[in-house]
Amino acid sequence: MMQDNLKIAIRILMKNKLFSLVNILSLSLSMAVGVILFTFIKATHDTDHFHPKLNQTVRILTQETNEVEQTKWATAPLPLATQMDSVSFVEKIVKVRLAGKHNLQTDGGDVPIDIKFSEPSFFDVFGFKLLSDNAQSLTNNPNTLFLTEKTAQKIFGNTNALGQTVQFENLGFYTVKGIIQDPPLETHLPIEAMLSINAAEMLEKKGAISNISQNWGDFNSAAIYARLKSEDDLKQLNTTLQNYNRKLDKSNLQFLAQPIEDITPRNKDIKNDHDAGTDWMGIKTQLFLILALTLLSAFNYISLTLARALTRAREVGIRKTLGATRRQIIGQFLMESTLVSLFALLFTMPCVEILTYYIPDMDVAFSYDPALILGLLTYAVITGLVAGAFPSWLLSAFQPIQVLRKMKNIKLFRSIAIYKALIVVQFSVTIMLMIVVVIVADYEIKNHAIINSTVSPNVLTLDLKGEKYENLQNEINQLSQVETTLATNWYYKPMKKGKSSVTLNDKILEMYYVSIDPKTIETEGISLKSGQNFPKNMPQSAEQYVLVNEAAAKLLESDSETLVGQTLLLDSAYVQVIGIMPNEIIGETAPLLYRYLPNEISTLTIKINPNTELEATKAIQSIWENHFPEKTANLQNLKDGYLRIGDRLSSFGGLALIVMIIAGLGILGIASYSVETRVKELGIRKVMGASNIELVWAVTRNFGILILIAGLIGVPAGLFGGDLIRQDLGSSLVELSFKNASIGFGLVAIVGLLTVLSQTIRAAHIEPVTVLKVE
Repeated sequence: MMQDNLKIAIRILMKNKLFSLVNILSLSLSMAVGVILFTFIKATHDTDHFHPKLNQTVRILTQETNEVEQTKWATAPLPLATQMDSVSFVEKIVKVRLAGKHNLQTDGGDVPIDIKFSEPSFFDVFGFKLLSDNAQSLTNNPNTLFLTEKTAQKIFGNTNALGQTVQFENLGFYTVKGIIQDPPLETHLPIEAMLSINAAEMLEKKGAISNISQNWGDFNSAAIYARLKSEDDLKQLNTTLQNYNRKLDKSNLQFLAQPIEDITPRNKDIKNDHDAGTDWMGIKTQLFLILALTLLSAFNYISLTLARALTRAREVGIRKTLGATRRQIIGQFLMESTLVSLFALLFTMPCVEILTYYIPDMDVAFSYDPALILGLLTYAVITGLVAGAFPSWLLSAFQPIQVLRKMKNIKLFRSIAIYKALIVVQFSVTIMLMIVVVIVADYEIKNHAIINSTVSPNVLTLDLKGEKYENLQNEINQLSQVETTLATNWYYKPMKKGKSSVTLNDKILEMYYVSIDPKTIETEGISLKSGQNFPKNMPQSAEQYVLVNEAAAKLLESDSETLVGQTLLLDSAYVQVIGIMPNEIIGETAPLLYRYLPNEISTLTIKINPNTELEATKAIQSIWENHFPEKTANLQNLKDGYLRIGDRLSSFGGLALIVMIIAGLGILGIASYSVETRVKELGIRKVMGASNIELVWAVTRNFGILILIAGLIGVPAGLFGGDLIRQDLGSSLVELSFKNASIGFGLVAIVGLLTVLSQTIRAAHIEPVTVLKVE
């Protein structure tokens, strides 16, 4: 029976190629996101499953208890590892010091690399494989550096990394002795570069890094792992760990073992576990989205299937006349929908591969093992069954007598109102997303235009990296390519902000501030709203004056102009407000203080003569190297530091496009069905003298009403989303205007109406004689 249904289903799908292709496209778009979510769930499930003896490997957690709370940490103090060496049922101990990002100095500038210090046992306990050299060199040579394949490619490109000597800022020189193979799956312990734990102890003695090797209280930047002789030893290990409890000045430390397999999904109660992946709530959310996408796919399939209901009714009537049962008819329709879903899965997988390869945020590692393949096939089959269940039940209800007497089963399609409601929901979501996209696009265009007209291309910024800048600034000023230099953390938008408490007339506020060079206002020709600039001879030892922008002035004083001359309590010191700056031209319009704090200056802003950027860059880098040879000069054009147009549009735009296409395919089915069921009515109207335009309008207007109803829901929702973005960006350039809302709604309405017209325009070509003869 199943073979017969399969043969019939394949024959029908091949006969109706266009219908099948549209259904496959509709299901593919919906299933693509679902499959991507499956890959994330699969990657979460596979995390750390490439390590040997996984069931015997544990991580040591620290439970810190103080007077207020009890907190679990994913890290542990390094001295604990020495204590555990004597435990008989512990086979291996691994110490991992988490050093965080350090700048690796290259000719092209600094490259931040995440560094971990460890020991040879790391490669025994974990499944990371060395492609060259051996793990023992970590102990033999403290200057040994291991890089992963991806990191070596990032630093050296196609050049062989082995034997290359590199310099890490503040850490010194190291030689690449080994390459670590990129792990086949996700891991809670991602590696970019590894140095010896012995090197960490040497750096501690030099004062280059904090001394935690013998410090029980500093446990936030180290991890300890153990491989047990048997997984049954876990309970005994937790009992043994109680012997190593430590009492500190303000807290008590207890230790417990966590199986590696329990790290992911992430436990939100465990702190400092940044790479543990998604928690259970995230997984449940992904499963919910997969269910929603399955229903969305099913709805579109139902719409398109019902569009061909009358044609399939004759088929059902004839098959029943020949003896087919309703169960057989249902089985055939379900087989068709399942085949369409499986074909859609074949189209979907290449799209998933492309997305996971080219989109950085989707760079997840998972394996196409039998479990994933079975899961995807099950997802496709369930989608097909859900999509085909309703049409098969309805269409199988046709009776031969009704079909032979040309009777339309009107009751069968009363539930079309449900589909219309779903179309309203789909188009409401699409309109909302499109309005948000238009608002963001409008902001990006305006912001880009302001940057082009305001920010000079002849401005360089130099990161001071905490160094004293006075002598450096004087030498740079002597360069022929340099017009002037400003020691400031601000240039049109804050580059480095601090936060202070501001008190005025019993009003206490928290405000951001930037340190500004007194020469900035005069050099840039900035017109203060009121008051005056900093005095030329500003004292560096004690802060006396402060500038505020308009937004800050309004918060502090209802009449902002009276604020000039008043005294503020800034943290613990009193300062005088001597002027009011205009709000930011680009970016934020948040309240902001402008202070002169030489010790907090982090950047030199260098104005150069036109067409001298290359020469100026080389000269500045040379001066920097003479002053600070151990650090690389981070020098960039200010204009390049701003976001390029389109950065925020890709995700919104892609999502809106997919939803629009899916909604369009859904309305395509309803429109096709509408034309199919009104053939007789339209034929009679044409005999009575109705024009082609009147016929098209008769069918189209109902869909226009649906889109208008969707607009009543989608437009306010889109403006609400735009307002959230405006609050997040803090910029008045985010415009919630009638124009932007109209453009967003208009784009969706045009696409929707064109989709409807692709079907309703057939009404104009109806031949009344043929229709009435058939009826």
